[in-house]
Amino acid sequence: MGIARSLLHFFIPPERTLLYTTFDQREYFVIKNRLSAAGIRHRSKINGGMRVISSRNHYGGNLSSRHELFVSKDDEQRAIKAIKK
Repeated sequence: MGIARSLLHFFIPPERTLLYTTFDQREYFVIKNRLSAAGIRHRSKINGGMRVISSRNHYGGNLSSRHELFVSKDDEQRAIKAIKK
């Protein structure tokens, strides 16, 4: 049953809540490492990949990407404590 549940969660993830948003890649990895060290499962979403960056650069726009970290509602309080270290 564990494999079936894992596949189900992979294709249909449980409800997630936005925990952290940043435009700084270094800050993103610091927070991501804190969550991993605390054993908190999380997902990432990065808006503004290489195609967007190159088109923004061509038109003189900003080169930054938005990094978002999501956790399950059950782990939200633990995650907040973990990132405030």
